[in-house]
Amino acid sequence: MNKKFFSFKKACSAKLEQSEMRSEGFSLVELLIVITIIGLLATIILSSISNSRARAYDSKIKQQLNGFRTAAEIYFGNQIPNSYTPATNSCTSGMFNDVSYANGTPGLYIAVGSLPDFTQLFCGATDSAYAVKATLYSGNEYWCVDNKGSSRMIAGTPTSGAFCP
Repeated sequence: MNKKFFSFKKACSAKLEQSEMRSEGFSLVELLIVITIIGLLATIILSSISNSRARAYDSKIKQQLNGFRTAAEIYFGNQIPNSYTPATNSCTSGMFNDVSYANGTPGLYIAVGSLPDFTQLFCGATDSAYAVKATLYSGNEYWCVDNKGSSRMIAGTPTSGAFCP
């Protein structure tokens, strides 16, 4: 009986030592699982931030072009006789090239000067109409505003007309 008790005691003490060792830290598998979960959460958060940044850039472009429309109407009202100075697709000629109006308010070229660096502009104007198109953050779509009050997204490369297609 003494022998059985001794072997039972030995087995219990061996299990006790294993459980004491186990409680000292985490296993490699547990650490890898935690690291994987943290990595997945970080990926989800970063992709969400990237989408938010793209929407913010697009909002800024849309707001700037709406402000440009207001500036263009002021420009039209300050011309005698009232007209938009014809311009080519470069946004640096005609009405788009005026740095300031006669009354000292900022011109149209300054109005579009604070767009994000990646923004590409397409402008067109006649005596009675104008349109400005700007690339959105995706690069495949454009936002267009014109003198008729249109303010919309267009796909593909814009034409140089004085209207939003």
